[in-house]
Amino acid sequence: MSGPQRPLIWIGTSRRDLRDFPRPVRRDIGQALYTAQQGETDPAAKPLKGFGGASVIEIIAHYHGDTWRAIYTVRFSEAIYVLHAFQKKSKRGIATPKKDIDLIHSAWLRPNVSTEKGRTNMATRTKKPVRSEKSTGNVFADLALPHPEQELLRARLTLQIYRLIKERGLTQAEAGKILGIKQPNVSVLMRNRSGAFSVGRLMDFLAALGQDVEISVRPTRKQRGEVSVVV
Repeated sequence: MSGPQRPLIWIGTSRRDLRDFPRPVRRDIGQALYTAQQGETDPAAKPLKGFGGASVIEIIAHYHGDTWRAIYTVRFSEAIYVLHAFQKKSKRGIATPKKDIDLIHSAWLRPNVSTEKGRTNMATRTKKPVRSEKSTGNVFADLALPHPEQELLRARLTLQIYRLIKERGLTQAEAGKILGIKQPNVSVLMRNRSGAFSVGRLMDFLAALGQDVEISVRPTRKQRGEVSVVV
């Protein structure tokens, strides 16, 4: 269903700050970061102005009238680096506040190849070390969401549904007819979000879109097994 996943690395306090966000916001940003790990750009993500080109990306999530943002860079091929996360408290305009732009600039990093005890050291343009931390391998676990394995599985299925709808150029009405759901629910899927849909329902949608979904069960050497599907 997807190629090699790029690792995720958290810079400074970005992971800690994100874990303080409301749960729905963490889930949305987690989906967008997972999409970035697959080499794609989530609909809620866009290039951040002032950094040249499209190598610094801003994820925007709305919740209860507030706006939450996470910034990451795809400048380095070896990983996705999450640079900053914050709530935009100003009610005026949509631009990213200057103080946050300055913080992002301070984290505009080049990687140092050395790692120690699960942490990767980065250096700024002034050679000053910046604390960074490797992901667990599951962005939803990084963000302290309940049942992160299920969240990751839903993210994989949702991204594939989003890809198929986009590749086929389906309208909401056309997709709704194929999937057997109302247009507001189609809108959620077309934003690369799973909404309230279960793993089973998402697999049904993939089948309706002409995909074979395989579930394999085999012994594991770990204390607890993992749930995954092949599409």
